[in-house]
Amino acid sequence: MATLDEARSAKAALRQKVTGLDGVIGVGVAPEFTTSLGQPPREYPAQKHAKSGTSGRSSVEVLAEEVSVEQVTGSGGSWVLQINVTDPRLVDKVPEEINDVAVRVRVVGAVRAG
Repeated sequence: MATLDEARSAKAALRQKVTGLDGVIGVGVAPEFTTSLGQPPREYPAQKHAKSGTSGRSSVEVLAEEVSVEQVTGSGGSWVLQINVTDPRLVDKVPEEINDVAVRVRVVGAVRAG
């Protein structure tokens, strides 16, 4: 389990490691969600108000509401590095861990202006 500061420190090392790999389109820090597959996703306070209809705010206002780091990960939440790639063959070229921080690889489509 890595803290946010540990993940941020490891991000630079991961960027250096994947420099030159064609198809890497993003390197970042992401929360590691540890809820089991059978449980519904955690709801943020803004979503609860929107569903109950008690807030009186529009969905645009709810989406614009600030969310703290603690709300994203929960207490004692862990962080991972996430790297987005366009080519599935790159998955094996990305390390599984950098400085004791897990690396999650996502294969996504090419980014294009639409």
